[in-house]
Amino acid sequence: MRRKRVILGSVTALTMLALTLGCGSKDTAARLGIDKTQLEYQVIQSELKLAQTEKPYLVLDFKDKELRLMLKGAVVWNYPLSVAAGHDDELWEFIKLFVGKEHRLIRPLSETHLFAAQSQTPDSILAIVSEVTKLKPELLQRVIPARFQLLWGNDLILDVRSDAQGKETDKFKNTILEVRHVLQLPFGEAHLTINMDKTRALTLLRIAQPGLPTLLYPPA
Repeated sequence: MRRKRVILGSVTALTMLALTLGCGSKDTAARLGIDKTQLEYQVIQSELKLAQTEKPYLVLDFKDKELRLMLKGAVVWNYPLSVAAGHDDELWEFIKLFVGKEHRLIRPLSETHLFAAQSQTPDSILAIVSEVTKLKPELLQRVIPARFQLLWGNDLILDVRSDAQGKETDKFKNTILEVRHVLQLPFGEAHLTINMDKTRALTLLRIAQPGLPTLLYPPA
C-alpha cells in the first residue's frame, strides 16, 4: 500500500500543508473562479473537519491522483485515480460541477448502483469491510462487483469497472438509470470512468454507501 496520510492539528503542520497545496495552484483556482488563498484554506479546513469525525469519508484527490477512504485522518484504503489521456475536459467538467458556485469541496454520496456482479465474496474480504463499516460480515452481500456507479446527485457520476466477469444485476433498473443519465446530459452531467481490480472495487463499493462524505482535492 502507498504512503499513509495523517492529518496533524499543529500550526506548523497546517503551514506546511498550505505551502504544498499552494504550489502551482493559481491556474486551478482561476478555473474554479475562486481566490488561490481561499481555495488553499478551504481544502485544509475541509480535511480537518472530516478528520475530526468518527466516520469514514472518501477523498477524490486529483492533485496526487489517488482515490482514498479515510477514517480520522488516516488512510484505510487507496487506489490510483487516473483519467485516460485526452479526457481532461471531462475531468474539469466533473471538478467544476462538484465545487459549484458555492465553492464547496465536500459533498455527500447520494446513491450507488451495481450494474453487474460476480457471485461469492471471500470471507477474508468481508471481514475487512465489516471492520470499517461496523456491520456484521453475514449482513454484507456476497458479490464481487464488475461494474458500479457512485453518484453525487444526478449530475456527478464515477463509473467503476473491475476485472470481474459479472452478470447484469437487473436489466430493467440498469436501463432506467442509463436513460436517466442521457436525459440529464443537456443539463450538465459529468461522468468519469475508472478501472480497478475486483478486490479493491469490492471494498470501495461496500464502504461507499449513500451519505458518505466525499472530499475533492483539485489538481495542482
